[in-house]
Amino acid sequence: MIEIKNITKHFGTKQVVNNLSLSVNQGEKIAIIGPSGCGKSTLLRLIIGLQFPDSGHILIENQDITQMTTKEINKLRLKFGLLFQSSALFDSMNVEHNVGFTLRENFKFSNDEIQKTVREKLELVDMKGTEKNMPSDLSGGMKKRIGLARAIAANPEIILYDEPTTGLDPILSTNIEDLIVKLNKKLNITSIIVTHQISTILRTADKIYMMHEGKLLEPETPKTIYHSQNKYIREFIRGGLTE
Repeated sequence: MIEIKNITKHFGTKQVVNNLSLSVNQGEKIAIIGPSGCGKSTLLRLIIGLQFPDSGHILIENQDITQMTTKEINKLRLKFGLLFQSSALFDSMNVEHNVGFTLRENFKFSNDEIQKTVREKLELVDMKGTEKNMPSDLSGGMKKRIGLARAIAANPEIILYDEPTTGLDPILSTNIEDLIVKLNKKLNITSIIVTHQISTILRTADKIYMMHEGKLLEPETPKTIYHSQNKYIREFIRGGLTE
């Protein structure tokens, strides 16, 4: 599904990604953890082709992003959904237009088809009946749900979550975590979740990778991570490397 082979990325003289490799299978839920500034979000941008590695290869269904034209990358991105940390809703658009944005811009669907899809996706994230609401009418947790509905509107094969529960209280975080698991199971979506929230990785991930010095350490699972043999993982879980 996703095959990352020995990628590196520098910003000036700083190496953010260092000979990193990762394989993700269809339907897997992968969490990537690590302190702020360690390169987690950069890795997401590399996977989706918003930035490019200095070396190495990124294959999505055997298609190498590093060898593609801009037009080819834009087409490949339609396989992805992305939930931003801030939800990134358009303030001037109501919920219906926010959720249906990708469908209007990239597909030749009728208005009736788009409205039907929007209703279905809103129902999946427990936001039925909010089509005419504006983002300013919504709470932080509701905005996350609308952002998630938009991410799945075009039936993506892969969703990238960038800090999906940051800024939410524990109850709202649990709701979003439950939705991630629900959508993964119901739609067989491959999920890559970047987070530093311990509850999120424990509730949503099959495998947990820590990013350290530009590389991914050996994966843990929710059952093994508290007993990891790696000192960096232990310190992070205990709160010693949160910043």
